[in-house]
Amino acid sequence: MKKLILLFVAAGAGFSAMAQVRGGDNYYAQKFIVDLNFPVGVAMSSPKSNFTPNYLNVATSNIDKIKMGAGLSYGADAQFGYFIGKKRRFGIGAGVQYLMQSSDVTLGAFRVEYQDKDSHGYTYRQVLTATHAIKEELKTTVINIPLMLKYKQRFTTRLGFTMDAGILYNVQMANAWKTDAEFNYEAIFQFQKDALGADVPVYDKGVTPDQHDWLITVDMYDRTHTANTTKYYFDSLHARGYNVALGVKPGNNSGTVNYTTGSIGFMVRPAINVRLAKRVHLNLGAYFSYQSFNNKTVDNYKIIDKMGTSYSSMLNTVSTVVNTNAGLNVGLRYFFGEPKDSDFDGLYDE
Repeated sequence: MKKLILLFVAAGAGFSAMAQVRGGDNYYAQKFIVDLNFPVGVAMSSPKSNFTPNYLNVATSNIDKIKMGAGLSYGADAQFGYFIGKKRRFGIGAGVQYLMQSSDVTLGAFRVEYQDKDSHGYTYRQVLTATHAIKEELKTTVINIPLMLKYKQRFTTRLGFTMDAGILYNVQMANAWKTDAEFNYEAIFQFQKDALGADVPVYDKGVTPDQHDWLITVDMYDRTHTANTTKYYFDSLHARGYNVALGVKPGNNSGTVNYTTGSIGFMVRPAINVRLAKRVHLNLGAYFSYQSFNNKTVDNYKIIDKMGTSYSSMLNTVSTVVNTNAGLNVGLRYFFGEPKDSDFDGLYDE
């Protein structure tokens, strides 16, 4: 009985050793693979913006710089890989990458005073102020073509290491935006006598309005009136043709801004490789990518002009933006093709 047990143990060890070579990791040395990766991480954007008040004869303005916050990035990519050499540790790969990113762009303060004309044709000073910090929620779609150098090295028949590093070529960068912007329209009128002695509205371009100007502002009304509400006062003047109102929302609050395609970035993605089956391996690791995008800015940009007109996204003032992504990656690797015995030693190539 003892000899029989020893025989079974020896046979089992022999089959186990054969399985480790022939049925274990021998597929690891195949030339061809298909990778599916699912990255999840943080997207950080650094925009370069020229947010200037392109309004007529600006008297004074207070406009903050736009800021982009960090957001969530997730997606998938599929790559075909080809490895070279006897041990096939190094290779190349190409495929397609699809990412969805959510973030926001904010403008802390916006106030500009400029020359305009109302419905009566009167020249006056328009005071345009955002009632609160303007925020645009962004949903960004990115499609890249990755061109990767690939490396793989096994530690045991079940564990190994793999690394992708290379460039990302962009074919789409689309930003869908939605805003909560709201504005107050106030006015300042200055009058001068014409040749006939009549009072004619003119533009007061001084940083501080003249003491004799007619100020249709929230501050002035609150300091000098107690009857009726400020909104009632502004609504009544608006009904008479004056371009004043409070809490005005744009006629549109969403849209899309597409960046110029063809930008180049890079990505690095190390991972631990775990064999699940003969041909199927699991990759668990991290990734980091860097990509710079260009954008064609809008000439004579105005975030909004007359009441009820279209709102223009702050992204229209961004000339370049750098996207940095970092996070975790889960992937599946499939080896296809038959194992080789190039040195005819009776064992599959390792």
